[in-house]
Amino acid sequence: MDVFIFQLSEFAQLVFETTWLPLVIWTVISFGVWFFLQMFENVHPIYQYHTRLALIFSLPAGLLSLASIHYISDWITASAGDGLTMITVISPIDISFTQVEESSGIPFMVIVQSLAVAIFFSGMIFFLIRFCMHAINLKKLRKSLNYRPISEMTSLSPENRGLALATGKNVQVAFLNSEIIPVTFGFRKPVILLPDTLKSQPEKLNLALRHELTHITQHDFFSHLMVILTEAVFWFHPLVHRLKRELVEYREMRCDNIVLSEASVSRKEYASLLLELIPMPNLNKELSVNMAQESSNLKKRITMITQQSKTKPIPKQTSLILLGVIFISTALAMACTDMQTQNVFDEEELDLMTNIDKTGEQGFHEIIIYMSEEEQAERHESKLEQLRMLEPEHIESVHVWKGDEAVEQFGSRGEKGVIQVKTKLDAESYNNTLKALGMNPVAPESLTPQSSESSPKDEFFVVVEEMPELIGGLESIQQQIQYPEMARRAGIEGRVYVQFIVDENGDVVDPQIIRGIGGGADEEALRVVSQAKFKPGMQRGQPVRVQYSLPIFFRLANDESVESGSDQTGSAQVETPESMEKRMIVEVTNDDGKINGTVLDGETRQPLAGANITLVGSNIGVSSDMDGNFSIEADGSGEYELIFSYIGYEKASLSITR
Repeated sequence: MDVFIFQLSEFAQLVFETTWLPLVIWTVISFGVWFFLQMFENVHPIYQYHTRLALIFSLPAGLLSLASIHYISDWITASAGDGLTMITVISPIDISFTQVEESSGIPFMVIVQSLAVAIFFSGMIFFLIRFCMHAINLKKLRKSLNYRPISEMTSLSPENRGLALATGKNVQVAFLNSEIIPVTFGFRKPVILLPDTLKSQPEKLNLALRHELTHITQHDFFSHLMVILTEAVFWFHPLVHRLKRELVEYREMRCDNIVLSEASVSRKEYASLLLELIPMPNLNKELSVNMAQESSNLKKRITMITQQSKTKPIPKQTSLILLGVIFISTALAMACTDMQTQNVFDEEELDLMTNIDKTGEQGFHEIIIYMSEEEQAERHESKLEQLRMLEPEHIESVHVWKGDEAVEQFGSRGEKGVIQVKTKLDAESYNNTLKALGMNPVAPESLTPQSSESSPKDEFFVVVEEMPELIGGLESIQQQIQYPEMARRAGIEGRVYVQFIVDENGDVVDPQIIRGIGGGADEEALRVVSQAKFKPGMQRGQPVRVQYSLPIFFRLANDESVESGSDQTGSAQVETPESMEKRMIVEVTNDDGKINGTVLDGETRQPLAGANITLVGSNIGVSSDMDGNFSIEADGSGEYELIFSYIGYEKASLSITR
């Protein structure tokens, strides 16, 4: 159930971020046009009708156009590269849901979003069910009728006969014993229902038929269906309901206007027919097109009938042009909105460190982001909280470190703020997080944790009798390092810690960054270390696989960042014991044989990632993680001795009594 709730919440977030700005644009434009029409009620009914019709239809059309433009843009970009630029209106406000802290259970905002989705779909389903019920009732009514083609009616006037032929459809007519307002329904095979009382009044019968045939020629039933479906989807918008109600009113007034434009039609008799029909009941007025659906507008219709000039032409062509202009302009205004927010971080500002747990021992992959601006952490904190909230199956935790707490945890690099993201171990979770941060995913095979049943090839020593020796010395690596251009221009410097296995042949296997500085320095350190050649480590006279760590220090010529195009260069070196602090501090706790601890630099108290810890008298050995933490399970009882080693630091030993 929780998974379903989170999925609903994620869907709500996606829909809201995609549609809120187009909906605001449509609302502003539609309300402005509607308000203008309300101020000038004397505008011709055909303009009133077509304008409202254009506004309603532009709402789904604009959202569909937005989706199509994004799809086409993505397809063209994938095919043609970065050569195409789509001109869009960027969202002026970055709106996202933020989480209200909860002690346990599902976050409050997730519940709110899920309820919003449930309410939306419940409302839409209600309107669609009501639509289907009306459609079923009309279908049953149609089957129960005895109707005949309109062309077979002997009392049909020549004008109506010609209009029926002009529809191009087989119009059917049926008479009901009950008193009803004339009604039309059906698109391909339209049916006109009339009360029996009109059979004995040929003139009024032809006036009613004239009105209903005009509905058929104007395709009003089809337009009415589309308006109802639009209302079902956007039922939450009050302006949609208002426009729909007014459409019914002006549809009838437009139809009256078209009928009365014929010189042969008597205004007096037409008005008398309306007065006679208004008290009669409507037949399925929600779905069908009735001659007099609302009695409230009778006075307005009678006034128009008596005041309309027969010589004044019907502005049908200009009204259709107006419909097209309003429809297209409103839909385009909605479609040309870019709701895809920019990447969470600008590429050159991103100071990233990754910690990929390939053994599965740590239990998560980690992404550490050092902020380059004091406001940047606060600016993007909501997006990362949203990431954790929307994808709980991918995210282990998200934590934003600020102020002294960030400096204490991550050193001087954290003074502007640090965002720490821990993902699940699977490749999908890690890559989804990278994509959300605007970064490229990595190859899944490089993220797959090793099986808990390790093979001999997966086993390695942490400390051996003879540690591996770098052939050619540290200078052989240092000479190959090139200071990355991005790091040089951004002023990035610091130590990159590379951990790897030296196999039985002295080759570097599985190098990975356990603490990096970003800006391309991590990749450069991996490149040169991967090419290094070692004299293999020896244990009891045999070459063995040994875990090894190297810190590589990237340092600019001065403390300032270097602008692009400057002649200033940086340098990088593999640190030797003389260039590093020599003392380490170890903090250890013993919990009934489970030894946990942290390895720190003796002067700065910064964690030492990749330090080797071995249990004397056993084959047990581990390495500290990126935070300097380690854990060892010791069997038996008595006194334990731990040996701590790290390149460039003096070895340390610690005795623990159980």
